[in-house]
Amino acid sequence: MSTTKLKNAPLKEVIFELHWDCPADSSGIQTDPGFDLAQGVFASKIKKEFPVHRKLVPDGFPLKVFNAPLHQYWKGELKWPVIQHGEGMIAVNEVEVNYEWENSFKPLIVNTIEHLINSYDSTLKFNDVRLQYINAYDLDDLEPLEFLEMNLKTKFSNQYVLPGKFQNINIEQVCKLSDNSRLVLNISDGINNQNQKKSVLWSITVHHKAPILFDHIFQWIETAHTTISGIFKEMLNPDFYASLDQ
Repeated sequence: MSTTKLKNAPLKEVIFELHWDCPADSSGIQTDPGFDLAQGVFASKIKKEFPVHRKLVPDGFPLKVFNAPLHQYWKGELKWPVIQHGEGMIAVNEVEVNYEWENSFKPLIVNTIEHLINSYDSTLKFNDVRLQYINAYDLDDLEPLEFLEMNLKTKFSNQYVLPGKFQNINIEQVCKLSDNSRLVLNISDGINNQNQKKSVLWSITVHHKAPILFDHIFQWIETAHTTISGIFKEMLNPDFYASLDQ
């Protein structure tokens, strides 16, 4: 069995997101005062590897956009991965076809953070970091709850009768980890937009919403990945897990 990546992994997207402290302006609205200058410097640092730039908010947009992406940088024309930069935030997104933790995604996160820090004149004080993996699997003829019990080691049942026909599931579990990060496991069902089949989606997220030193971020990333990888393997039925590597 593969030690680095499943041959038919259900991974749809992996997201790394990092935020930092930003002051409020005279009207009480948070703003990133170094953003405009830093954005240009950051873009120039990654242009060789991410040459396609998309501006998400047009010039003259009347509303303030904070803590959300304003600029995207793609490997090629809609070619993943993509880096997203906005006031007070940076994100790195990747999909299954390119994903490999040790040799691609983790180094990309590290390089992105280092370029970010070197693009700002002031020292960024990080306060929110998140790593999320989103998986999906088509149900075919199985019902969602049947799939959960058979393949995700998750059994759900009500000890009462609901006044209607079952339609959707949305289960969320939250755990506090030893470093005060939170692990969030969400399982839901929906429609696969690519083939219109019913699917089960499950996301595993580790989220640390508190001040974190730059020197600690890279260790946090590694620990978060190890935690998510462990939960992913633990929650899958061994036969189902093996089928994903065939």
